[in-house]
Amino acid sequence: MRATVTFHVLWLVSERDESARKETFSPSKNLLAGANETGKSRVLKHLVWALGCEPVARNAGGWDSNIACAVELSVGTKKYTFLRVGRKQRAAFDESGNLLLGTEIASVWTRFFAECFDFPLKLQRHQEGEFGLAGPEYAVLPFYIDQEGGWGRKWNTFGRLGQFTRWEPIVFESFTGLRPRRFFLAQLQRDEFVYRLREARLQVRLQSKAFEQVVAMLPKSDAQLDEGAFANELRELSERTAALTKAEGEVRASLFEAARERQEKISELQMAMRAEQDLVEDLAYLSKVPDDGNLTCPTCGQVHESSFRARVELAQDADEAHKLVLKVREQLNAVRNREHDLRRNLETVVTSLEELQALMARERGGANVGDIVAAKSRTTLVQAYDQTKRDLAAQIDEYEEERRRLQEELDKLTEIGREKRVRKEYKEELFSYADRLGIAKAEIGTVKIGARPPVGSGSSGPRIYLAMHMALLSVNRQHGEGPLFPFIVDTPRQQGLDDANTAKLLDTIYRFAPSHQIFVANESVPTGWAPPDGCRVLHFERKRHLLRPEEFKDGVAALAPLVSKMLEAIEAERTAAEAAGESAEAEEEPVDGGLGSDVEEDADDDA
Repeated sequence: MRATVTFHVLWLVSERDESARKETFSPSKNLLAGANETGKSRVLKHLVWALGCEPVARNAGGWDSNIACAVELSVGTKKYTFLRVGRKQRAAFDESGNLLLGTEIASVWTRFFAECFDFPLKLQRHQEGEFGLAGPEYAVLPFYIDQEGGWGRKWNTFGRLGQFTRWEPIVFESFTGLRPRRFFLAQLQRDEFVYRLREARLQVRLQSKAFEQVVAMLPKSDAQLDEGAFANELRELSERTAALTKAEGEVRASLFEAARERQEKISELQMAMRAEQDLVEDLAYLSKVPDDGNLTCPTCGQVHESSFRARVELAQDADEAHKLVLKVREQLNAVRNREHDLRRNLETVVTSLEELQALMARERGGANVGDIVAAKSRTTLVQAYDQTKRDLAAQIDEYEEERRRLQEELDKLTEIGREKRVRKEYKEELFSYADRLGIAKAEIGTVKIGARPPVGSGSSGPRIYLAMHMALLSVNRQHGEGPLFPFIVDTPRQQGLDDANTAKLLDTIYRFAPSHQIFVANESVPTGWAPPDGCRVLHFERKRHLLRPEEFKDGVAALAPLVSKMLEAIEAERTAAEAAGESAEAEEEPVDGGLGSDVEEDADDDA
């Protein structure tokens, strides 16, 4: 059973402007009548905005960007209220006002939308191998002709349609039932396995090239050894090397200390010998002076007496100095002998280390230790590469099997007869609606499902797009899947149609559009035109005054409990994300007014 969506009530509440607006809709036909800038388009844009869409120019002008919007709707027999505040905050409630979801994360809302409206279609993002749920814009797109973005050459109704690549064929072929929904899911899965296969095969080539480069860098050797015995020998050699290295360090430290001490003794010996020489010379000089003679200092001129006692003391000092020279010379010889012994010890240690190195380089069975280690490294590398290669081969086989299975399923789901039948019916429906709208077939040009044909100037251009949308809805009713939204036509009266032709246009939409609920926005109710049975006419009279201060109190009373529940859920969502060490997903900024020349300066907006 397909989900039929009906809009019942819309609330718009601006806390900034202390104004609000409530509109209640007919479940079948609605006409929003009023001049430009009275708010008709604003109302229609917010109906789909509450679902999660981003219609262009929704908040143009001085519109409150933090507006609270609530839509009461039904999906089949179930009733809901969808709430949106500002750009990110969204919530859904059941008929009793119980919160179903409150979130500010776009992907969370998209998943809820897919489940609620049975729209699980996935599309490929611009990054190859990345896919995502299509989201509300792609589900609503065929049902909504926007005043700013819906009447041009390209699909510009919503500002974020470019988030996926090559989305048009999948969206419209699925919508018209050209192929069943399962086909596109299987196609998506197959494309994903094709991407994985390509990545896995690339990994095989890269690893093979890296393996060849590393092997080429290793010395070539076929040496073999007993790994246990070799490990023990290496351990023994390592221990001996460590001991000898330690001994070498100790000997070198002692040798350094001995050399320092030797230099000190040499300095002491030189000082003692100079002192002895000075004393001997002084004694020889005094021996030439009479016992009672006087000596005059050549430096200061002071006169000294020469006595026997002075000669005896000087002779004793000279003898002590000579003994000191002999003692220091003996100490110096001892240091030199110790230094000599240390040097011999160092030579012994160095020789032992060299012998160990020679032992390491000694050949075993025609190969030295280096060859053996290289051979072992090569063997380990080959074993690791072979295991990785086997794992990748098994993964590639698995991917290939899944790709083959999905391709077989796609082949079974591809019905050439069905495709021809759907294309034929779409063409016939398009021409039928074109006839009703007074469009010559020659003006339509090439007919292709989902393509927006180029049109010339005049009123026939917009009417061709209207006929195209109605043909899409007609074929969808017969062959398509997914939700059925209301048909929204914003300002079909283009290029100044007179009242008679406008009345004919409205009659065609209300009588023949294949939709359970219709919304049309027009500048006025044509003179002499009578709305069809069940059509509710909503009048918009004041320019730039869509919201009404007198409705603000009732609007706050209606929405405040819902907003409070939504904010509590969002706060809990933030707390859970922080506890998990995550951050809320970034939401793409809507592209309002991103149509360049396609966006009219006199868009139907309100302050």
